[in-house]
Amino acid sequence: MEIQIQDLVQSIKKDGIEEARKQADEIVAAAKVQAQEIVAASKAEAAKNIENAEREIESTKALIKQAERDAVLSVKKELENMLGRIMAEKVSAGLSDESLAKLILAALNGEDPAAYAVEIGEAKASLKGALAAELKKGLEIRPVKGNVMRLVSKDGSGFFDLSDAEIAALLKPFLGEMKI
Repeated sequence: MEIQIQDLVQSIKKDGIEEARKQADEIVAAAKVQAQEIVAASKAEAAKNIENAEREIESTKALIKQAERDAVLSVKKELENMLGRIMAEKVSAGLSDESLAKLILAALNGEDPAAYAVEIGEAKASLKGALAAELKKGLEIRPVKGNVMRLVSKDGSGFFDLSDAEIAALLKPFLGEMKI
């Protein structure tokens, strides 16, 4: 009888150990599956974050490129306005009435400017003199309200401040609010 009880106890132990191993294996397998799911979700989220960051980088590059374009156009417009003002003020004063009349009529009739070399030479000389005088005083270019860029004569040549601070000040209004 004692042997039967001992066999029964061993059988119960054996069944219990096998059941415990089986449950442990199931728990380990479930943990591995869950770990794989977590890793896959993390990889997907990381890929999404990388994609969002790349999109943000491209957007920022486009914004900077647009700001650069806007700044160049603004400076160009300001220079054209300034040259137009100088031409309106100075060129007509430097041209004879006859030369001025010939150039105006030629422009209105769409004639070839090459036929008016003498008159154009007078206009160029007058404009060069006016620009030289303006440059000696220091030409102020205001492409953006509040920002002033100066073009001045220095040691016989023109000097234009293109320092990092000046370029940043010029681009700032065109960049607007940037989220970083």
